[in-house]
Amino acid sequence: MSENTPVLIVGGGPVGLATAIVLGRHGVNSIVCEKHSGVNPHPRAHVVNTRSMELFRSWGIAEAVKGEAIDPMAMLNFVWKSSLAGEELGRVSMLDLPEADILRRMFASPEGAQSCAQDRVERFLIDAVLAQGMCDLRMNTEVVGVEPRPDGVSVSLESEGATAVVEADYVVAADGALSSVRSQLGIKMMGMPPIGEQINVYFHADLSPFEGDSSALLYWVVNSETRGVFIAMDGKERWTFNIEYNPAVESIEDYTPERCLDVLRSAIGAEVDPRIISVGSWTMTSELARSYSAGRVFLAGDAAHRFPPTGGLGMNTGLADADNLAWKLAAVIKEWAPAGLLDSYQAERKPVAQTNAQHSVTNAITMAGTGIGPTGAEIAGRLESDDEATARAERERLTTEIAKQLPHFDALNLELGYRYERSPIITSDGTPTYLPADSARDFDPDAQPGARLPHVELDNEGSVVSSLDLVGPYFLVLAGPQGQAWAEAAAAIEDVPMRSVLIGETVTDPNGVFAAGMGIEASGCLLVRPDGHVAFRSARTSGAETAEIARAVARSIGN
Repeated sequence: MSENTPVLIVGGGPVGLATAIVLGRHGVNSIVCEKHSGVNPHPRAHVVNTRSMELFRSWGIAEAVKGEAIDPMAMLNFVWKSSLAGEELGRVSMLDLPEADILRRMFASPEGAQSCAQDRVERFLIDAVLAQGMCDLRMNTEVVGVEPRPDGVSVSLESEGATAVVEADYVVAADGALSSVRSQLGIKMMGMPPIGEQINVYFHADLSPFEGDSSALLYWVVNSETRGVFIAMDGKERWTFNIEYNPAVESIEDYTPERCLDVLRSAIGAEVDPRIISVGSWTMTSELARSYSAGRVFLAGDAAHRFPPTGGLGMNTGLADADNLAWKLAAVIKEWAPAGLLDSYQAERKPVAQTNAQHSVTNAITMAGTGIGPTGAEIAGRLESDDEATARAERERLTTEIAKQLPHFDALNLELGYRYERSPIITSDGTPTYLPADSARDFDPDAQPGARLPHVELDNEGSVVSSLDLVGPYFLVLAGPQGQAWAEAAAAIEDVPMRSVLIGETVTDPNGVFAAGMGIEASGCLLVRPDGHVAFRSARTSGAETAEIARAVARSIGN
């Protein structure tokens, strides 16, 4: 006899767990199936960008993540060296940004980007899932069959030799870059050929004697024997080292502990004895799924898109996928939105993935000029040349190339500025589309429909809160101090979870910046979706508030 669930999630990584958390916040139960026995102890992703930290804040795990993250000051530095103990060839420091850019980042959000190893992030997400009590988290459970039907999905499971069938209303495939569910559904990936194959060595060692006066998040090493990058996973003893390899002539099995020790010692440039924990391999590529869904099965995270890590956008894009998809699934399952709402998932999220893929590939290409890539051996040879002029010229060229890497690390508009203004469920207010000179870096916090709700500091009964803290598992009508008519209009909406906040009542605007920050007058309002994106904006009262809010809400849920 089969069991039933509203949503079955394939994959217990960050994206799958995030999907379960958002579903649970909306009162929807789920089952998460993870084929491994627990969290993979081998660190992979580590950048938790500003938007992801905002999501973690709303899910109650931001402080835990910050507690395991590296020193925020180290996150500001990215260094190139001949070896970890050797000559510094150049660096990028976020402190060298213009003051206006630093202030823009400081005031853009109540949270800042962090670097916290993925295995730690997953543990905090699991804690949140278990505390919520809305998800059946099943380890050692592999999904071996997915059969979409008009009214649901039949899912075959294997766990410790036993088989079972679960009938799910919907399935979310968050099972990674090699998604078996995507393969079963016949959804093809489109993109470019692999950029390179990588070996990732996870090890423990105290490398502080070689870090110099200011520690960094990333250390690229360029010498004739070894070229790769050290990533500080905890700022103490946990490190990974990534190097390129050629699978046509070698395999991961060739990277024995002895060989990895030799590689690490060459990269460190000193006789140290790192303790190798594990060795993995991965493909650097850029691909997007042709479709994000098949029937009632939806792809999220790496199952839907793969980027080079140059930009740290992979996991973060997946977390935003989960936040976008899960509230829509909940709305349909709870029957306050039609099934057509789910069509907006791909319409909104795939363009974001395309933009992030392009940025990541551009970063990977420009990195080649710094000695990381196919011409690295030639660059290292010139750096180490016995001819002083050749070596000096190469160092000068390298200084210029390293300076070009700033967009690699300063991409606030990609973190916070993606907008769904062309989405079929967004009500435009006629304001022109924001076209930044630098699409990665130039972030303009604006409450244009489709954009993320801007951060403004407010006062809630004596406590400082962010406007983002008002977002929740409901549609939020956020009105200026003279916008009572909008709040009353929201109260007339039935069958859709609604909340109204009138600035000046319980929540006040002590700095007097709310209206200007949101692009409205004192009588204006915003309608904000459960994922924090603005669905509708009116600069002022219109005399037809009830009809306007009703139309905006109806459009926002796909009616």
